[in-house]
Amino acid sequence: MHLVTALKDDTNITVISDQDQGGYTDLFQSGVRHVVVRGLTNRLSLPHLWSGLQGLIRVLNAEKPDLIWIHARLPVLMIRLMMALRLWRPVCPVAITHHGMPYGRGYHPLVHAICKWLEKMLVATCPSQDLIFLNHRMAGWMARDTRAVRLARHRVHILPNCSDLQPLPSHCDKAVRRLVMTGRTGRQKDYDFAARLLNALPDHYRLTLCGPGTENATFQTHIAGLVPAEVFSRMTFTGPLPNVRAALQNADAYLLTSRYEGTPIGALEAFEAGLPIILRDFEGANDLISKHPCGLVIGKDDLHTDANRIEALIDRYQQDKTAKSRQIKDVWKSTWSPEIFAFNARALVKAILNSPIPYAPDCGHDVQGQRPDHRKNAAARVPKPQP
Repeated sequence: MHLVTALKDDTNITVISDQDQGGYTDLFQSGVRHVVVRGLTNRLSLPHLWSGLQGLIRVLNAEKPDLIWIHARLPVLMIRLMMALRLWRPVCPVAITHHGMPYGRGYHPLVHAICKWLEKMLVATCPSQDLIFLNHRMAGWMARDTRAVRLARHRVHILPNCSDLQPLPSHCDKAVRRLVMTGRTGRQKDYDFAARLLNALPDHYRLTLCGPGTENATFQTHIAGLVPAEVFSRMTFTGPLPNVRAALQNADAYLLTSRYEGTPIGALEAFEAGLPIILRDFEGANDLISKHPCGLVIGKDDLHTDANRIEALIDRYQQDKTAKSRQIKDVWKSTWSPEIFAFNARALVKAILNSPIPYAPDCGHDVQGQRPDHRKNAAARVPKPQP
């Protein structure tokens, strides 16, 4: 939605997705054209996936766009496989956004191995693409893991995320401390860890879980089995929300217990709201915390130690809430505001359309005929972090 908002005044945008489940409320109000293709949601069903892929290719071919920009992980994988196998040959630039690394620490070992192999194969065999990462760290890991000389066949861009909650009124309830966590249920977010953490916190702490699946009775029954009844009674399950304004307005801190992330939008929204953030030790968490005046990484110690550190963090924030909140919002404004994102997104689209990538051959092995500037600058443009 942020991309649509940034580009809709200068471009004719068509959004293709599966049926809306509450996330496109703002999209309809923007007047942007929305095409529904069934089968684009994540589901382990070959007929479902094949139907979605056929429908997506059919719409893309009919639209005759100047640029195809793919975001969701499942369509990204399907389209890249089709291009690698030369089963689909688009006649316009294709941009791919990596919202998070598809492998790495926190993934199941088998999923990590398969996805890492797939990524190496796709980088080596796909026609040249515009690959968009959320930060230089992610681009550097991709260069390290797929070999920078092969990644240089493609054009690498950095486009950080943003958030756009608009100003929130502050609340003042000293009797309780409210933590808010956002995201769909599943292995990645690890809500089990969040429930056990609440169990280690004092009785005046509350936890609100927002996102698809949190309203499910089976999920709630599972969580109830992890903690005492009294602790479960201090939890609120909202289900999916059109936006998280109301939840963050009443929060004292934002919690994220994910096993892995890219640049989580929920954390950026907490920056915008001027809240402390508490992140589990996933790859990239320290990057966010290093910018935050009142942030904390947990998960390296036992739960009771983490709980004590959370209490100290929130107490410190509450002692000078106005000044701390202003400092946090200033970081957000200078880094992840909609204005900065819109400027960068428009510049990126112009760069892609005004200077298409020359076709690069298959790269099952190192290609000697690459353009010299790409070979020389591959590692320099996307610095490789220490493993």
